[in-house]
Amino acid sequence: MLLAAVFISTLILTLVLFRRRKGPVPPGPKGWPIIGNLFDIPEKYPWKVFQKWSETNGSDMLLIRLPGIWILHLNTSRSIQDLLVKRSAIYSDRPQSTMLGLTGFTWPFSLMPYGSKWRENRRIFTREFNIEIVRPHALQSARRLLPRLLNSDINYSKQIRLASSDAILSAAYGISPKSEEDYFVGLAESLSNALTDCLRSPYLGEYAISSSTERKNSCFIVDMFPIIKHIPAWFPGAKFKHQASEWRILSDNVQTKAYEHVKSEMDAGTAVPCVATKVIAALRSNSLDCSESSIRKKKLIFVSLSKLTGLKQTVGAICSFILTMALFPDIQAKAYDSIIAVIGPHRLPDFSDFGKIPYIDAVINEVFRWNPLAPFGVFRSVTQDDYYDGYFIPKGTIVRGNAWAVMHDAAIYGPSTQNFNPERFLLPDGSRNKAIPDADGAFGFGRRRCPSQAVGLDMVWINVVSILATYEIGEPIGEDGKRLDPDQIEYTNSMNR
Repeated sequence: MLLAAVFISTLILTLVLFRRRKGPVPPGPKGWPIIGNLFDIPEKYPWKVFQKWSETNGSDMLLIRLPGIWILHLNTSRSIQDLLVKRSAIYSDRPQSTMLGLTGFTWPFSLMPYGSKWRENRRIFTREFNIEIVRPHALQSARRLLPRLLNSDINYSKQIRLASSDAILSAAYGISPKSEEDYFVGLAESLSNALTDCLRSPYLGEYAISSSTERKNSCFIVDMFPIIKHIPAWFPGAKFKHQASEWRILSDNVQTKAYEHVKSEMDAGTAVPCVATKVIAALRSNSLDCSESSIRKKKLIFVSLSKLTGLKQTVGAICSFILTMALFPDIQAKAYDSIIAVIGPHRLPDFSDFGKIPYIDAVINEVFRWNPLAPFGVFRSVTQDDYYDGYFIPKGTIVRGNAWAVMHDAAIYGPSTQNFNPERFLLPDGSRNKAIPDADGAFGFGRRRCPSQAVGLDMVWINVVSILATYEIGEPIGEDGKRLDPDQIEYTNSMNR
């Protein structure tokens, strides 16, 4: 019965999309009846494959058809600017995940539909969570990271994750975790993993999967066929309901535990000044004209957003930086010399040095450009029928900007974009070459670009200069005892590295 309902739903959705055509649609693989391109999606690095397919078709765009839904990939800077930026009023919505609704993960404003509620929460985020607030905490977390890196037996990525969590949690809640086993670090990590798993679906434009096993488990059937959300949890095939219940508990904990912790610390007189203490104090003095529950929700939205789109990206960027310095010791030596030339040998860098070391800025730009951490960006959906380059784009189409393709466009970033070369961002005298744009595409495009870009860059910068000023990163050695070649290095095959 369930399979029959699924088949009928798929057929109806496919026929609806077919009948709505009002002109030729963007080119893409031919596909099969009903299932479309379900078996045409490459298992490895689809952002590279789709760019090549676009070039083969002579188009800036590539359309992938799945049962009941179309996914449009913008593979050039021109198409991204024309649609995601210049037409952002209709290209800024988010496709809604049925599974996401069942879990309760609907409060991060990065996942909200485009509209007044999203705009309100974005304003709250940018007002309350800016670089002036975060910088002191980011500096202290970077300082605390340095001695921990001395231990050769540690997992470096976990220590970097702890440092990034430290900066965010201390700024928001006055919580400074001492180890990766800290409850709140674990809560943030569980949230990040759950959201990644929940959104790992072709029906949200996510194809990046590293094995056939992951392909099997990477899409919740309820996102393909929302009608089955009404079946009982004991029904065969309703495993998604058990997972949703587990994640709903996690969602509730994220929204309450840290906030309640700050309240109890304030009552005991031991709270550390932070965003949450400021909000709670204002509530208790009746200086805010809104309910405590409303404020709590809004503040937790921006903190959770940082965990989702800031923390994971920050950790990935710092780990990617360490890898590139290990692979390219000559660049590492130049980066170290550029720091010492500005600060001297007797102190650690701080934010007073920000913007004064062009070579470091170039290294960070190249880290984001060379292997962007979100190569496809975050999914959008178009809110009305549209036309572009003579092609019809129907309402509801999922749209993704191929950040990897933009970052590897030789017309924008110069020759040999496959190579790691920070000096592409510099003039011969070492100053910034303003003819080459920053690697901002790594943070998204248009109105839905990452609102914590400045905060994230600050956190990456202070960790990069602190590590370079105090450590020499050795060459990477493989299991065979030989030095790894840069061409042998493969990044995680995922939407978010």
